[in-house]
Amino acid sequence: MTVPYLRQDLKLSEGPKKEDGSPSWLLYDSLRNKYFSINKNAFDLLNNWSSGSQLDDFIKKINEINLLVSEEEINEFINFLDQNNLTIKKTSEEVKSLVVQRNKTNKHWLLKLIHNYLFFKIPLLRPGTWLQRTLPIAMFLSSLTVRRLIYVLGIIGIFLTITNYEKFLSTFSYFYNINGLILFGITIVFVKALHELGHAYVATYYKCKVSSIGLAMLVFFPFLYTDTSDAWKLTDHRKRLVINFAGMLTELHLALIATFAWAVFPEGIMKSAAFFIATSSWISSLLINISPFMRFDGYYVLSDFLKAENLQPRSFALGRWQIREWLFGFKFQPPEQLIANRRWTFIIYAWATWIYRFFIFIGIALLVYYLTFKILGIILFIIEIVWFILLPIAREVIQWWKLRKSMKFNRSSMRSIVLFTVFMFAMLVPWRTSLSLPAVIEDGIVLDIFASEDSKIRKVNVSHNQYVAEGDLLVVMTSPLISNKVEKAIDRVKMIQQKLDRRVGSKLDLSNLLILENELQKEIEILNSLKEENKALSIYAPSDGIIKDLISLNANQWVNKKDKLFSIVQSEEVQVIAFVSETDLDKIKKVSSGYFHAKNNEFAKVKVELVSSNETSTEELPYLVLTSTYGGTIASREILGKKKVQRPENALYQLNFTSSESPKDLQWQTAGSVKIDSENYNIFQNIFNATTSILIQESGF
Repeated sequence: MTVPYLRQDLKLSEGPKKEDGSPSWLLYDSLRNKYFSINKNAFDLLNNWSSGSQLDDFIKKINEINLLVSEEEINEFINFLDQNNLTIKKTSEEVKSLVVQRNKTNKHWLLKLIHNYLFFKIPLLRPGTWLQRTLPIAMFLSSLTVRRLIYVLGIIGIFLTITNYEKFLSTFSYFYNINGLILFGITIVFVKALHELGHAYVATYYKCKVSSIGLAMLVFFPFLYTDTSDAWKLTDHRKRLVINFAGMLTELHLALIATFAWAVFPEGIMKSAAFFIATSSWISSLLINISPFMRFDGYYVLSDFLKAENLQPRSFALGRWQIREWLFGFKFQPPEQLIANRRWTFIIYAWATWIYRFFIFIGIALLVYYLTFKILGIILFIIEIVWFILLPIAREVIQWWKLRKSMKFNRSSMRSIVLFTVFMFAMLVPWRTSLSLPAVIEDGIVLDIFASEDSKIRKVNVSHNQYVAEGDLLVVMTSPLISNKVEKAIDRVKMIQQKLDRRVGSKLDLSNLLILENELQKEIEILNSLKEENKALSIYAPSDGIIKDLISLNANQWVNKKDKLFSIVQSEEVQVIAFVSETDLDKIKKVSSGYFHAKNNEFAKVKVELVSSNETSTEELPYLVLTSTYGGTIASREILGKKKVQRPENALYQLNFTSSESPKDLQWQTAGSVKIDSENYNIFQNIFNATTSILIQESGF
């Protein structure tokens, strides 16, 4: 075997010091604009490189000059150069190896689409010359004086915004429409352009080449990017840190200026523009770029702060190694030797990244599912889950299988077996025999009272907890529209009556006497009808009972016919309303009774009997005390429309219970739970039923 020839276009330069303080050098591939970091041994080998000589002679030469490089390290370095195409291929075998390597990287178009549809880059321009010409302007805008001025204005703007925070928050809802979204998108493009220019100008200031600025597509959303790979040549980690921070600092300064502008500008286009810039800058900087778990600015800042090159690959390797040691106790050496604190920093970072990415990929899978039409959404959802979640797990499990010969019975493996057995026992053994259902107990039959029409209150005759008898006038209501019609009808009656009174003096009126009398009778009927309609607006007690849930009602207040005004409780019998999830329906087929437990143990448990159950799922939760929005246990969301309703997140069915005993301290309506005995079931069955339910629900086209 001969020592390969090195490419003549490669450049070798001094690099930053490594984590342990040892020197490093950078091997630059100008064709790919890529840097390779090498240690002192590799540098010594390059200084004494003998292209074309026999490998044995080269090793002998290295040994003669007393370099502390082993034969194994020499072979590894040659393989490194060869695999990264840093050598000249001369022989037919070497050319064949290039073809093989090309074929391996040239994946099937479908695999390329799967791998790249979520993220790919499109270079747009090479801004090197333009950045050099405009650098003085950027230096002035980033000078200490300008930055201090921005900080002062920003602090003033934040203070003024806090004092008017309600107005600031209400602006979100004002722009929550298609026009607002379009303007917000345009603002994001503007802000991100300045963000990338921040990276580019600082890199140019430190004499680093900005090879390109372009467009990156992330889950179908466009983002600008700046290629600052040349920053690798900087030996000072602080300079690289400043380059990575530059984008976020630019957005931060922009957010401070925009916040001040929003606080002081009068209403108009400029104030709206300032609002968009401020919100997009704060959100983008704090929620997206600062995250170290994806390869955005936060990751490179953390990497440079820790002085850790290739942070994620190294952390992932250590994270996998630690898991294997905990599970199987292999006693393998870690992938790299680090001090304990630094090793655990890498391991914890790896685990945090996996957890973060798990939820991010789940979110992306749901996003592509709901953003596209159903067939494509299902395909992309499956690809996302399989490619980015299941395949990495499967690869790790396959690796465990390959290491099975090294597995032995030891403390770690026995602990893993015990924990796995306990977990499977808890998941598969049907040990659960009862269900606890969210419920409400009510003291009597409840009648909800609404206005018959959108109308205005004239007088309120009731108060909370007041007893009323059937037929009592509770609220006097009026409708200005109907009242206006009554007034016009009265005017028409008076006008016709005046014509009838003058019939003797007018031949025309005498000849039309019968017509006028018919018109008068008709108008009187219309007037009486309108009066009855106006009277019908008032609310009378439909039965005896006690007033409950009385909202604040005042004279001259407008009410909507969709809004409940109060309830009348008829104290005849106790009823309990419970809700059961769709996945638990099959467990209560033989249930006939149970016990109601008050939420705060306000009274002793109450025995209840099942009377009926609804055949269809509940679209609207009638009891706010049970909803998550108001501190209850049922996950729900508020649907805004003509009437605000609480809709459950999952399919629920209503169960109706009654009780012959009334708790002594029952305050009309009390939240709690109904506990019932059910058929035995296990946790895995619950998960399977829930998953099946979702699949069936989403299978419709």
